[in-house]
Amino acid sequence: MAVARYDRVQILLHWLIAAIILCMIAIGLFMVQLPKESELPPGEESVRAFWFLLHKSLGMTVAILILLRVGWRLTHKAPPLPDSVRTWQRRVSAAVHGLLYGLMVAMPVTGYMQSMFSEYDTKFWGIVVPRLAEADVAMRESFSAIHAFLAFTLIALLLLHIAAALKHRLAGNEISQRMSLFKRDK
Repeated sequence: MAVARYDRVQILLHWLIAAIILCMIAIGLFMVQLPKESELPPGEESVRAFWFLLHKSLGMTVAILILLRVGWRLTHKAPPLPDSVRTWQRRVSAAVHGLLYGLMVAMPVTGYMQSMFSEYDTKFWGIVVPRLAEADVAMRESFSAIHAFLAFTLIALLLLHIAAALKHRLAGNEISQRMSLFKRDK
């Protein structure tokens, strides 16, 4: 029996966004541990700014891709789940996917707001983004705390999502083929 699959655009956007988000999580966890320029011995240069700018550029890129994905998803239905999927699993899946979409929108927004209230310019692949707000330490710290909380929430949900996908894949369920990059004939 043929497996109902997502269309190619949704599959490509899913995996591209997933790859960028996983890179951003790694960069985000790494960059916040780097010393600031003021914490280094005289004459030593910090690489912290490079990683922050890379993280921000990837964040704005993924925000654009997420908007494309949401727009595409609103005009292209998901394939139906197989009848073998239990009702409780359908509900959990819908909730996790809804939260993932919400977080994928909220993360770039809070990151952008955090950046807007920073004393440093926000750059998108080297191009300075117009400032929409004046630097404000309290607002930057508030958005920084929200962004960090959402990041760890996203990590937890991604681990749940990946675990469920692996469970289905290892069990040989046809559901794992819905978003697979490679079509597998049975």
